[in-house]
Amino acid sequence: MAHPARANAQVGVVVSAYTDQRFRGYSLSDGRPVGIIDVSYDGPGGVYAAGSGSVVAAREGNLKGLGLTLNAGYAKRLDSRLTLDFGAIHSTYSRYSGLVGGRSYTELYGGIAGKVVGARISVSPNYIGPAHWTAHGEINGHLDLTSRLLLDGSLGVLAPLGSRGYQNGAHPQWDARLGLSQRLGRIMLHAAVTTRGRSSQIYLYRRRSRVEFVLGISSAL
Repeated sequence: MAHPARANAQVGVVVSAYTDQRFRGYSLSDGRPVGIIDVSYDGPGGVYAAGSGSVVAAREGNLKGLGLTLNAGYAKRLDSRLTLDFGAIHSTYSRYSGLVGGRSYTELYGGIAGKVVGARISVSPNYIGPAHWTAHGEINGHLDLTSRLLLDGSLGVLAPLGSRGYQNGAHPQWDARLGLSQRLGRIMLHAAVTTRGRSSQIYLYRRRSRVEFVLGISSAL
């Protein structure tokens, strides 16, 4: 969802732990538990930036560095219900991610968000795996079931732009996620189901279950 424009600068820090780190239906942590720290900055006028670092419970039996993500963008509120969002994101992952091909990528994105539903299109010239240009379209949404219980979900399609860098002509890959979050004071409990299509030509990923149930806990500092 888009970051709404704010009148005053705000800085936020959130620490989290999840049983797996899934991205568009694929595990970025090789099916292992992760710890994540997110730092965000929402500036006056709609400018925002964020950084995220993660560690993974590696198969060697100890914690290893997993990934680093940097994000910056601009959110423009159109009215009380709609916000435009534009930005760029760069992520890089270590060998403990389990990714077979390239382990870093950059995406440019643009989207629009309402109070309940939003949409985003992202384009990357060097998507993770052996891929080159890709586009990902996504519809996402969230709904406050109660003052403490949140339902959220997304449905997306990742498509190769051209055949360079792909084997045997990669096909578009759909992904979906449905999650619940329960607030307990400063703590948030998370549960989500993620899934994806059968094609793995874009990612060249180690074989993993297409459907995964992920549990997590997070807290704002």
